[in-house]
Amino acid sequence: MRLLQRLSEHFLVLGLGAMVLMVFGNVVLRYGFSSGITFSEEVSRFLFVWITFLGAILAFAQRAHIAMETVTGRLPKPVKRLVAIVSALLMLLCCALMVMGGWSQAVINMNNYAPVSGIPRGAIYAAAVVAGICLGLLILRDLWRLLRGASLEAFEQRSATE
Repeated sequence: MRLLQRLSEHFLVLGLGAMVLMVFGNVVLRYGFSSGITFSEEVSRFLFVWITFLGAILAFAQRAHIAMETVTGRLPKPVKRLVAIVSALLMLLCCALMVMGGWSQAVINMNNYAPVSGIPRGAIYAAAVVAGICLGLLILRDLWRLLRGASLEAFEQRSATE
C-alpha cells in the first residue's frame, strides 16, 4: 500500500510539473512571441483530469478529505458504526455509478481523437474508471474492517503509513 501511495505521489508531482511547464511556456510564447503550442493546451487538460482523480484517491487513502463530524461525533458507538457502514455502502454505490458511467463514455469516445495531440478522448473518461475502482477497493477494505469489529477510532484516524 505504501509503495502505491509513493508511486501515486510521484506521478502527481510529475504530472503537475509537466502541466505547469506547458501552461507557463505557452503563456510566455503567446504574450512574448505571439505564438503558442496548441499541443500543450490539450495535454495539460488531460493531465489536469487525471491529476484530479488520482489526487482524490490518494486523499481518500490518507483520510485527507474534509469530513463533517458534528453529528456523528455525538452519536453512541453502535449508531456511529451503523452510520459508518451505511456511508460506506452509499460511497460504494457512487463508485459503481462512476465506473459504469466512465466506462461507457470511455468506450464511446475511444475512437474520437483530440484534434491536435491525437490522444483518444476516451482516455479522459478512463480516469473516472480507475478512480472508481481504486476508491471502491479502499472503501471495501474499510467496510470489511468495520464489519469484522475494528474500532471506529482506527477507522476514522487511519494513518497514511498503512
